[in-house]
Amino acid sequence: MNTKKSKVRLWSVLTALTAILTIAAIVGNMIANQYATTLNVALNASTYKIIKGDTTEDTEYFKAGFASDEEREAYEAELCATVEAEGAALLKNDNAALPLADSAKVSLFGHGSVDLMYGGTGSGSVDTSKAPNLKEALEAQGIQVNQTLWDLYKSDSMMKNYSRITPASISDTLEANTQYAVNEAPWSALSSAESSFAEYGDAAIVVFSRSGGEGADLPSGANGTNDSWISGSEGSGNYLELSAEEIELLKNLKALKDNGTFKSIVVLINSSNALEMDFLNPAICGEDYGIDAAMWIGDVGQTGINGVGQLLAGTVTPSGSLVDTYLYDNLANPAMYNFYTQAYPNAAEYNLLTEGADVQGMYSVYQEGIYLGYRYFETRYEDVVMGTAKAGDYDWATTVAYPFGYGDSYTTFAYSNFHVTESDDAFTVTLKVTNTGKTYSGKETVQVYFQSPYTDYDKANGIEKAAAELCGFAKTDVLAPGASEDVTITVKKSELRTYDANNAKTYILDAGDYYFTAATDSHNAVNNILAAKGYTVAGTNGRMTEDGDASLVWKWTNEALDTTTYAASANGTAITNLFDESDPNKSSDAPGSVTWMSRSDWTGTVPTQPAALTANETLAADLAFTQYDGTEADSVEMPTLGAKNGLTLASMIGKDFDDPQWETLLDQLTFDEMVNTITLGFHNTAAAASIGKTATKDENGPQGLTAALTGGASAMCYTSEDVMAATFNVDLINEVGKCIGEDCLAMGYSGLYGPGINMHRTAYSGRNFEYYAEDPFVAGTICAAEVQGIQSKGVYVYLKHVALNDSETSRRGVNTWLNEQTAREIYLEVADKAITDGGAWCVMTGFNRWGATWCGANANLLNGFLREELGMRGMCITDFSGSSQYMDLVDGLIAGSDIWDSPMPKIHTTKAANYENDAYIVTQMRNAMHHILYTVVNSNAMNGWSASDTLKTVLPWWQTAIYALIAVLAVLTVLCAWQLSKALKRKKELADTAPAVDQK
Repeated sequence: MNTKKSKVRLWSVLTALTAILTIAAIVGNMIANQYATTLNVALNASTYKIIKGDTTEDTEYFKAGFASDEEREAYEAELCATVEAEGAALLKNDNAALPLADSAKVSLFGHGSVDLMYGGTGSGSVDTSKAPNLKEALEAQGIQVNQTLWDLYKSDSMMKNYSRITPASISDTLEANTQYAVNEAPWSALSSAESSFAEYGDAAIVVFSRSGGEGADLPSGANGTNDSWISGSEGSGNYLELSAEEIELLKNLKALKDNGTFKSIVVLINSSNALEMDFLNPAICGEDYGIDAAMWIGDVGQTGINGVGQLLAGTVTPSGSLVDTYLYDNLANPAMYNFYTQAYPNAAEYNLLTEGADVQGMYSVYQEGIYLGYRYFETRYEDVVMGTAKAGDYDWATTVAYPFGYGDSYTTFAYSNFHVTESDDAFTVTLKVTNTGKTYSGKETVQVYFQSPYTDYDKANGIEKAAAELCGFAKTDVLAPGASEDVTITVKKSELRTYDANNAKTYILDAGDYYFTAATDSHNAVNNILAAKGYTVAGTNGRMTEDGDASLVWKWTNEALDTTTYAASANGTAITNLFDESDPNKSSDAPGSVTWMSRSDWTGTVPTQPAALTANETLAADLAFTQYDGTEADSVEMPTLGAKNGLTLASMIGKDFDDPQWETLLDQLTFDEMVNTITLGFHNTAAAASIGKTATKDENGPQGLTAALTGGASAMCYTSEDVMAATFNVDLINEVGKCIGEDCLAMGYSGLYGPGINMHRTAYSGRNFEYYAEDPFVAGTICAAEVQGIQSKGVYVYLKHVALNDSETSRRGVNTWLNEQTAREIYLEVADKAITDGGAWCVMTGFNRWGATWCGANANLLNGFLREELGMRGMCITDFSGSSQYMDLVDGLIAGSDIWDSPMPKIHTTKAANYENDAYIVTQMRNAMHHILYTVVNSNAMNGWSASDTLKTVLPWWQTAIYALIAVLAVLTVLCAWQLSKALKRKKELADTAPAVDQK
C-alpha cells in the first residue's frame, strides 16, 4: 500500500513539474519571439537559406585586402598607433623636457597611468582587455618604469578605492550627470613607494584622465542655473577642473623636483573632453606647479598608447593639432549657459513629460549661433584689437590657453613663397614649408583660413561672420632638418558662402574684401590678417597678443553681392529656408523670442543665463506623439503587394535608384515583410523571401567595429574621433576607414553605426569622444575621408546623429532651438561634406527634436536637405526606438525615415498593423523599402549572390530548439499524467479489493 502511495505521489509531482515547465517554455517562447530580432543578431542565427542557381560569374563584389585575419590585425595595430602618434598635440615643452633621454628612468603618477581612457562608454564602447598599457608602451621604447609605484597603483586596494567613477552605461537620467568623479588617490596613499622615486627620477609623468559616455553629460558645476543635474560630487562640481587630489599631487611633485628627486614633470591629458588648462599657467592659477611639458593624447584606442610611447621617446616627432579651443575656464564658452537642458516653466500645465524615454517639456537653445569655439574667441579678439564698438571687456590672453589648431613640435618650421591663384570655382594656395630645426625630423600641419567681410548688409539682415574660418589644410611628409616641401591646398569658392536666412533666404557671397592666410592655428591666422590690415602690438597698445605675418596673407575682392551662384545645390535643387520652425523667433509654435549672439553687440548679446522659453497650446499639440490623422489614407492607390514577378534583389545589382525595374521588384513585397524590416531594424535589416533578400548585420562603430551592446565580437578600437581629426591627415584616416571596412567584411557586417558627426559644442558633452571637433570643416573633411575608406569595402555607413544631438541631457525628445544660418553653417556641414564629398550612404537620426519636431519626423531635414539638396540615396534609421513613442512610425515614414532601430514589436510593429489598409502609409512603407533595398544591393551583403539565386525562410536554430523543448516537455507531461492516471487507478483497485480489516 505504501508503495502505491509513493508512486501516486511521484507521478503527481512529475506531472505538475513537467506541466509547469511546459507552460514556462511556452511563455518563454512568446517572450523570446517578442525579441526575435535581438536574439537573431546576438546569436548570429540565420533565418533563411540560400538556394543557389546556375551561374559561373564572380559574385565576390567586395574583396578582402588581407590574406589572413592575423595579417589584418597586425597591420591595424600599427595603424592605430600611427594615428595616435600623428594626432597627439604637444602643448608645452619647456627646458626640452621631451623627448625623454635614451633609457630614461621614469615614475608614472595618477590613476589614469594604470587605467587609461581607451574610449568612451555606451554604444561606442570597446573591449580593450588586451590593449597595451602606458608602462608597456614606454618599455618598448627603452624607457624604464618605476615598478614599485606601478604595482602600488595597480594593487587591489588602490583599484578598489581610487578608480574613476562614472554613471551606469546609457542611463539617460538627469541625475546621471552628477555621478562622474575623478576619485584620484591622495598623496598619502603613495607613501609606501616614495623611496623608489629618486631611482626613477628622470621624469615624473602624470596622467590626467577623464571619462565620457552615452546617456550622460559631464558636470560643469555652476553655469548660471540652479539645476541639480549639472554638478559633480567633487570640489566645485566641475569634472573638467583638476580635483583637490590632483592639485595635491602636482604640489608634491613640484617639491620633489625642487629638491632634485625629479628632473622634470610631464603631464599627459588623456581625455576627449577639454580640461581647464589654468594649472599650466602660473599667472592664471596663481601657483607654479613646475610642469615642464604637457601633451594632449585624447582617448588612445586599442594600441594608440604605443604611439604615445614613440612620441615621449622621440622616435616620432609630434605633429598633431588641437581640434578644440582649450580654455583656462570652460565657462568662458558662451554656449555653456544653454548647454544643459531646461524645463519649460509651465510644462506641467500642458502635461509635458520632462523625464524618461518620451521627453516633451525640456529644451535647449543654441543662442551662441555660429560662434562655436574659435569662431567666438578669435572673432571677439579681432573686434577688441580693432576697437570695434560694443566689443566689451574681453581679454583673449587670459581666456584662451591653447587655440584651435595649436600643436607644438620638437623642431621648428618656417613658411615662405606664399601664393594664391584664382580659377572659376576655386582658389589654389601654395607655399614652401621648411624644417628650420637642427636635430629632429618631423611633419608640419599647414592650415588655411579665410575671413569674409562683415558688412552693413549682414548687420541689417542678422547674418553673422567669424573673423577666421578654416577652409583647407595639408600635412607634409617627414622633413629632415633643413629640408623643404612645396605644399598645395585647394579651397573651393563655395567655402566662402554664407547663409542669409532673413532676406535672400539662400546662400550668398557678400561684396567686399576676403582674406586668405596660411597659419599654424586659428589665433595665428587672425593675427596674420590683422597684420595685413595694418595692426601691430605696439599700434594697439598691447591689445594684439603678437604681431602677425602679412606676407602670409592674400586679399581677394568680390565686387558685388551675389545671391544666385550658391542658391542651388550641385544637383540643381533650389536652396531656401527649411528650418524656420526650429527658430523660436519664426516658429508657428511661438515659444518665445531669443536674442542671438551677435558680433555687432557683444556686450548686449553674450548670454549670461539660459534663454527663457515657455510652452503653449500650439507647442503642446505639436509635441503629441502622433500627428498623422489618417485623412490621407485614400489619397493614393494601394500599392501592389505579393506579386509573383520572379525578380530577386540580386537582379538589381548595378541598377540606378530610378530604374523602372525597382517598381516590379517592390510589387513582390508583402505587407508583413515590409513591417518586419522597417519596424525591427535593431542592428539588422531583415530577410525577405519574396525578393530573395538576405538579412544583413549592422553594428556600432565610431572608433571601429564594436559589438559591445549586442554581445558579439569586436574588432580594432581606433583612437577617439577627435584624435583622428587632430592628425589633419586625410590619407591616414582614409586608411583607417578602409581597415574598419575590412573588419566588417571579415566579420560579416554590412552596415556601421558611425562615424559620429555631432559637434563639440562644449567640453562637457558625454560623447565628444565619438565626434571629431568644434570646427565643421576639419570634421567634415576627415569624416568624408573615413567614409570613403569604410564604404570601399561594401559597408554602408550611418552618419550619426543627424542632427543637433550635441549633448546627452534629456536627449530623448529634447526640443532644440536654433536659427537656420547656425544649422547650415555649423551643425549640418559635417553631414554635407560626408555625403557630397565622401559619398555616405545613410544617416542615423537623433533622439532630439528640431523645435517641436523629432529629427526622424522632420521632412525638411530628411527629404528637403539630405535627399534633395545633398542627393543622399540610402536609408535613414532612427536611433534606438524600442521604448519611445514620440519616435512615431507613421510620422517618421511620411517625413522620410525608413527603418526603426528597435528590437521589440511592442510599439512600432504593433502600430503598423493599424495601417494595413491605409494606402498612403503603405506607400510610405514601399518608399522606405526602396531606400533600404537600394542600400543593401550596393553593399557587401550581396557577396555570393547572383540573380539566379533564391531565398527560403527557415526557423532560426534557437526557435527550433525552443519548439523541440516544448514538444519534449509536453510529451513528458502527457506520459507523466498517464502514469499518474494508472497509479491512481491501481490504488483504487487495491482499495476496492482489500480485506475489510485492511481497509479499516
